[in-house]
Amino acid sequence: MKYFVVDILTPSKIIAKNMPAESLLIPTVRGQINVLENHTHIVTKLSTGALTVFGGADYADRTFAISSGVCKLLDNKIVVLANTAEESTDVNVERAKLSLQNAEDKLKNTEGLTPEEVDEYIQKAERAKLRIQLAEFNKAK
Repeated sequence: MKYFVVDILTPSKIIAKNMPAESLLIPTVRGQINVLENHTHIVTKLSTGALTVFGGADYADRTFAISSGVCKLLDNKIVVLANTAEESTDVNVERAKLSLQNAEDKLKNTEGLTPEEVDEYIQKAERAKLRIQLAEFNKAK
């Protein structure tokens, strides 16, 4: 089986480097895309969601919670530049639940918040829900 390689990077660290993949599901602002070997070259904006790397018969499947950024596909090399990224096996569920609660508390009374702050808390709540969902799915395996 032929594989391509995936790098997942954030401003603060390298999440994955030269990870082999048979296929990949990427959350984009236009919807989820499935990437297979020899996919056309693209650059696309990411949305908050689950990025799944399918390793095929030789490598384990891996799932990452990511939030906004860009993804570049070129010559069977995929580079994901995300604002935040975390592998499902690394999620601290208690911290994610606390983050969700804090964001929801702020959104209960938006008086005094700017539209940008409201958007920021909505995004924090979405990220926290995704992280919790991925961690619980990973635990159920």
